[in-house]
Amino acid sequence: MEVEIQDEKHTGRVAAVYGDEVSANAAKQKLIDNGISRSVISIVKPEDKSISRKIEPESQNIYKTIIKSHGWLGLIGAIIGIVIATGLVTAGPEMTQSNPIYTYFVFIFFGVVFGMMIAGAISIRPDHDPLITKTVEASHEHHWTLIVQTDDRDEIDRIKSLLEDSSLSTSETI
Repeated sequence: MEVEIQDEKHTGRVAAVYGDEVSANAAKQKLIDNGISRSVISIVKPEDKSISRKIEPESQNIYKTIIKSHGWLGLIGAIIGIVIATGLVTAGPEMTQSNPIYTYFVFIFFGVVFGMMIAGAISIRPDHDPLITKTVEASHEHHWTLIVQTDDRDEIDRIKSLLEDSSLSTSETI
């Protein structure tokens, strides 16, 4: 059984900053000519009112990712806690053998906590911060930013190589 904890279709992003609209549109056309779907490309213009939606177009799925990742990883943590507690209760130190309820409680509790902490790290996506910051700053500085949504590492590398020569700067997420 395979469990998906990410509900976003495209978790990766590539952003390229351009000095003007003509350059940004030329880069967009270059990507389309190289097989990148028009539907995953967006352009953030200076002082764009819909910048948030263009950077994170699947924001409605982020809450699903948060709930699913915390549920599944909390459950996995609890199972790991049960396995460790069982090992300690059956063959561990005398303290864990004489207090099995406390042993199970402690290891299940910390298993759930650590599982949910890992889920939190997955959910907050710290790798998106530099891209978001660069895009917002570029918009305030009257630059244009081309954003491409993808989830394939090879495609991210290909997009970056297509855009690096013509852009002022590029950034990416994984």
